[in-house]
Amino acid sequence: MKTWKNLMIFGLAVAFILGTSVPGIANGKIMVYSPWKDEIMQKFGEMFSKETGIKLESINISTGEIHARVKGEKARPQADIWHSVRAELLDKAKEEGLIASYKPANAKLLLPPYAYPNEPAFTGTTMYPLVVGYNVNALKKMGVEPPKTYEDLLNPRWKDNIIMPHPAASGTGYAFLVTAVQLFREKGETGIQSKKGWDYLIKLNQNMSQYPRSGSAPAKLVATGEYPLCITFYDRVFQLAGEGYPIAFTTPSPTFAEPSCTAIVGGAPNMDGAKKFMEFILSKGAQELAVTLGNYSVRPDVAPPKGAVPLKDIKVFQDDYKWGSKYKKELLNEFNAKVAMGKKTTQ
Repeated sequence: MKTWKNLMIFGLAVAFILGTSVPGIANGKIMVYSPWKDEIMQKFGEMFSKETGIKLESINISTGEIHARVKGEKARPQADIWHSVRAELLDKAKEEGLIASYKPANAKLLLPPYAYPNEPAFTGTTMYPLVVGYNVNALKKMGVEPPKTYEDLLNPRWKDNIIMPHPAASGTGYAFLVTAVQLFREKGETGIQSKKGWDYLIKLNQNMSQYPRSGSAPAKLVATGEYPLCITFYDRVFQLAGEGYPIAFTTPSPTFAEPSCTAIVGGAPNMDGAKKFMEFILSKGAQELAVTLGNYSVRPDVAPPKGAVPLKDIKVFQDDYKWGSKYKKELLNEFNAKVAMGKKTTQ
C-alpha cells in the first residue's frame, strides 16, 4: 500500500512538472505564429476561445522570421499553429519536418483550388490578392494615375518611390518575386531561368527605395505619405483605408491570388487544440470575420470584402508553388546578387 501511495505521489509530481513546463498542455491554450497584427489575432482568439474554451496566444512577426523560429525550435516546439503563410513556404517546411500532417474535416467545404486536396499537411484558409498600393493624395499632387500594369511600375517617374518587403524575410516579397520570374519566363527556360523576368526585376529595382523586412511596413509607409507606391497584399490596404488613411490599390493582371495557408507545427505541444483551430479557422463564422478584416474567404458561401474586386473579375496568375518551394534558395540568391544590390534592407 505504501509503495502504491508513493507511486501516486510521484505520478502527480511528474504531471505537475510537465504541465507547467510544456506550453499548451495543462493550461488549455494554443500558441499561434502569424504575420497578422495583434489586434486581428485577438479578434480570432476571442471567437476561438468562446467556441472551444481554449485560450489563443500569438506571436506576430514576418513569415521569414516565423520560418527561422520554427526551425530553431524543432527539437522542442513552442508553437502549435503556423497561420497565414504561402504554400511555397509550407511545402519547404514539410520537407524540413517542421509541420504535421492533418487535413481538417471542414476542408471539404472549400473552393477546390484552395483546399489543396493532395497536400496532407496544409490547407488554404484565407486569400488576399497581391496589389499595388498607392497614396491617393501623393498621386493627386503629382498629377499622375496609379500604375495599372507590371510594366507601368518601370516608369522612370517612380524612381526611388516604390517600396516592397524583402523576399527573404516576407511572404509578400517572395510572392512578387516568384510571380515576376514565372510570368516573364519563355519557352525552353528551366529552373530559375527567366531572362525577361530577371531583367524586369533589375529595372524595377531602379525605382525601389528600400526592401523592409516587415511585410506590413510598405503599406503603412504609403498610407502615411512617406512613399507614393508599394507592393503589398490587399488586406493591408483594406485595413488602413478603413482607419481613414488615403490609400487605395490597383491589381496588375494576371494577379497573384494564391491562398494563405495554415498548418499544425510538428510536435505541437497542444495537438488537440491545434486540430480544433484548424477546424475553427475554416468555419463560416471565422471566415466571415476574416472578410471584415480584408480577407477573401476560401468558402463559396462567404462573400468577398466590401469594395473588393470580385474573384470572378480577377485574372488569377497560375503560380507553381512546388517550383517556388524547390528553388527558393536559388531564387533568393539570384535576387540578392543581381537585383537588390545597393538597396537598403530595413526593419
